[in-house]
Amino acid sequence: MGFVLGWQWVGLRLAVGVFLVFFVAYVVGRFTDHETISPVPPPETEDPEFGASIWSAWLKSLWRLSKAVIPEYLVLVCLLGAVRAWLFPAVTPNVNGVSWTVALAFTGTLFVIPTAGEIPIVQTLMSFGLGVGPAAALLTALPALSLPSLLMLYKTMPVRALAVTWFAVFLASILSAGAASLLGF
Repeated sequence: MGFVLGWQWVGLRLAVGVFLVFFVAYVVGRFTDHETISPVPPPETEDPEFGASIWSAWLKSLWRLSKAVIPEYLVLVCLLGAVRAWLFPAVTPNVNGVSWTVALAFTGTLFVIPTAGEIPIVQTLMSFGLGVGPAAALLTALPALSLPSLLMLYKTMPVRALAVTWFAVFLASILSAGAASLLGF
């Protein structure tokens, strides 16, 4: 990121990342009743000493989890890909300001982006005229969470904790946009 966008972006990302990891985790912990979190039940396996190895138990657990999560993930990613054209319209030099920042902070929390995949996306959009504020909002929101990840977690995490997490990432995206604009990135 430092070589592509500049080292000031790395500093902003570190500051916002530390805020999200520590402060948001603390806030979500305060909003969560720990008795309501239901861990995934352990699979019924044989004792490793009496036949089944730890690897076969692990593979059975992986298979059970994959059967549930992968189809759900694929459907959500395909649906988001289908509506991508309406959520990210053509970028012109006019794509700047508070309304674009809020819109891109919101849509950034929806999409699944692989680690560091947001950097070339933002770099390309900025070359087409995306402003600094909306770019900072995307750089914060895209890697932090996604709608598919939230929907996959709702079975084990309280909805209130997931909502607080989503709102915190959305708000941190807007705040990072303001910081990038004020600092003159």
